[in-house]
Amino acid sequence: MSFDIEQTLKDMLDAAKGIFAQDWPVIKDDMQRVLRDEKEALEAIAAARANNEINDEELDEQLADEKEAFEAGLSMVRASTKATIQRAIDAVSEIFANAVKAAL
Repeated sequence: MSFDIEQTLKDMLDAAKGIFAQDWPVIKDDMQRVLRDEKEALEAIAAARANNEINDEELDEQLADEKEAFEAGLSMVRASTKATIQRAIDAVSEIFANAVKAAL
């Protein structure tokens, strides 16, 4: 598997930046922290998929759990609406899922 977690995290951060737009300077540090905190879990999910320990459906289920972790990590952010935060969470999750699937 040719999965690069560092590049994927960078792509996830870029996706969030695009969603948050003008609020990015306020939320950037929080988003970086959340992704850094979830890095180990994301790596474990990617490895499980690469080793066929989980299938694509289970990958999506694992990402649903990670979305909850992302949301909890961003719950203290007051700069953006809940809808904006949810769009960012969806975007970063999609980037991760696509990167894992592409690496297979």
